[in-house]
Amino acid sequence: MKLSKQIKRTSYGFLIAFLVIATVSLIFNQQGFKQIEWVSDDFKVQLLRKDTEASKEVLVILVDEASLASMDALVGRWPWPRSVWADLIEYTSMGGAAAVAFDILFTERSLNAAKQHSDHDKALIEMSRESAITVHAMQLLFDKDNPYADRPLPEIFPEKFSIKSVSGLALSDNNTFYIPFPGLYQASKYMGVVEFSPDEDGDYRRTRLFRDYQGHFYPTLSTSILMDRLAIQSVTQHSGQSLLHINQQPIPLDREGFFQVNFYEHFETYSIASILASVAKLRQGDLEALYTDPRLIPPEAFENKLIFVGTSAVGLEDMKSTPIHSRWPGVFLHASIASNILQNEFIYQVDEAWVYVLIALMAMLTAIIVLKSGSLLFQTLFPALLIVSYGVFNVYAQYQWSLQIDLVPPVLTAFVTWLLLSGYLSATEGREKARVRNMLAQYVSPAALNTVLDDYENQAEAEIGKEEEMSIVFSDVRSFTTISEGLKPTEVVKMLNIHLEAMTQVTFDCGGTMDKFIGDATMAFWGAPLPDPDHALNATRAAIKMFRAVEDVNQTLADEGINPIAIGVGVNTGKVVLGNIGSKQKLDYTVIGDAVNLGSRLEGLTKQYGVGVLISEFTQQAIKDKIPCALIDLVRVKGKNEPVKIYSPLGLEADEDVSQLFEMVALCEQGFEAYHQCQFQQAEDIFNQLPDRFFKKFKQIYTQRCQAYIDNPPEQGWDGVFTLTTK
Repeated sequence: MKLSKQIKRTSYGFLIAFLVIATVSLIFNQQGFKQIEWVSDDFKVQLLRKDTEASKEVLVILVDEASLASMDALVGRWPWPRSVWADLIEYTSMGGAAAVAFDILFTERSLNAAKQHSDHDKALIEMSRESAITVHAMQLLFDKDNPYADRPLPEIFPEKFSIKSVSGLALSDNNTFYIPFPGLYQASKYMGVVEFSPDEDGDYRRTRLFRDYQGHFYPTLSTSILMDRLAIQSVTQHSGQSLLHINQQPIPLDREGFFQVNFYEHFETYSIASILASVAKLRQGDLEALYTDPRLIPPEAFENKLIFVGTSAVGLEDMKSTPIHSRWPGVFLHASIASNILQNEFIYQVDEAWVYVLIALMAMLTAIIVLKSGSLLFQTLFPALLIVSYGVFNVYAQYQWSLQIDLVPPVLTAFVTWLLLSGYLSATEGREKARVRNMLAQYVSPAALNTVLDDYENQAEAEIGKEEEMSIVFSDVRSFTTISEGLKPTEVVKMLNIHLEAMTQVTFDCGGTMDKFIGDATMAFWGAPLPDPDHALNATRAAIKMFRAVEDVNQTLADEGINPIAIGVGVNTGKVVLGNIGSKQKLDYTVIGDAVNLGSRLEGLTKQYGVGVLISEFTQQAIKDKIPCALIDLVRVKGKNEPVKIYSPLGLEADEDVSQLFEMVALCEQGFEAYHQCQFQQAEDIFNQLPDRFFKKFKQIYTQRCQAYIDNPPEQGWDGVFTLTTK
């Protein structure tokens, strides 16, 4: 039955786990966790990327609030004249910059009175052409309401600016564009697409490194600035792979084909106001100021730098919400990507198949832990520890290997599996525990009951019975019928309640189970439902304490005007059958067997031998070194052929005179040795040395026996067994 229950419990547990696996996997397949997974990814970015620095090859020039304020008196409000940017290109080129990429669109011409390019536009065009390092920005978009949709780009774009060798890249629906004004795009070295779309939650995390228009692919600003540095000739993406190859360099993508930005906290950054002030000092011939004034920047600061030019002033509307900052200059996104590629600092998202494996693994581990745990504490603690361990590993994997492993589906799987399994076990085992509680509450102490419930399955097994070695204690009020005849019914009930309460309390205090009340008698046992390797010792202790407790019982009875009582207690140890025995209407959690019957016989013999407690030789063998037990007789009880030695325990281990009691035990053994060797006079002399305190009637019995055998010696082969003819 136990195995069947365990199989059923395990089967239902794993069925719940499989259902959780299927449900979570389906939600994951439908990208139901995408946005909450972004939240966990953002947390990891904030935790791990706060102190990171971008490549020293990358430099950012910002149009900040200070620049707008300082330039307002010189060139007016934004947008500034294009000659300002020409000065910037000239100054950085003078310092040996590798490339200058503008995250600023110059789509409209500024015309003079003759409808020709203004001098400012001409300056920017000329400097863009002469520097041969300039990258200007363009946008490729999808606009369903644009009346000029699908118009072709100027021929120079696919011829000069597109990637010539492209394979495997997905096409988009882009149908419109915004490009630099005529003259400027012809003068540009490269074009970089600056369109950067946020995710559904509004945060900027990822992009495509190449954008298409009418079948031609163009680099984004972050990759266009690397065209010369990496000598980009080809871009390839193989079907089914989350890898983009720029030339032969593999670039990891996420499962949707996007490049994930690996953010940096720190960039080498200059304000454009400082650079333009440096240009002014240079034109004034004040070269010394460039190297002595900390507000100025010498041209050598730009040597071999890949320079991004963008805006950070709030009014210029290029502040983006990102995982690392809620308001971040958009140009930092491009600078981060360029730095990622230069330093091979990529985010590697695990393959989707591994997420399904992790979902299944977390569900199975949680199910095993919950089903195998023996207590509610472990059922809660271990799954929590599993979830925390996975979370720590998840963060460590991103920190150590830049490996982005999905956090939410496995954690949710473990949590839901734990929750459902706990609910299932609570519902099923709760009913079982309630049944066991109802069954045992009347038999054991509250403290013992709580312990029993931790192993309720073994107790529930008692329904079909099991064989156990246990110790059984019977107690009975002597001459109860005679006593009760002289009492009123209410006094009889009162007397029984006082007596039975005391016997029950002793049983509970000694860790026993009160089986039943049989009128004025009690039956208790040790060894179940709580396992007790010292059941014989504890049962004997209880028997002695029951006998001694009668003194307090009699004091209470005297206060109630009721005459005192005396009891006898019998103890036996042996194999019994333990189980719920009875009918559907009435069940008793009890023990049956020959060992029980012998315990009852021993209780009946106490009056005959004039002792308070009698135990069998089976009990005595288990306790002889701790409790002094005097041999009383070798008897053959009614219904049994095999004789049994019976003993009277004289006291407890803690008694002050315990050493003297063990001396009495030894004296009894000497007397019986003489008795069984038919040396009856010697036996009588030895027995007479025993104190009346314990052996008054015992001495009378053996004086009579010894005298009888002296007068009429037993037949040859006499075994010394006394056969009882009554129960």
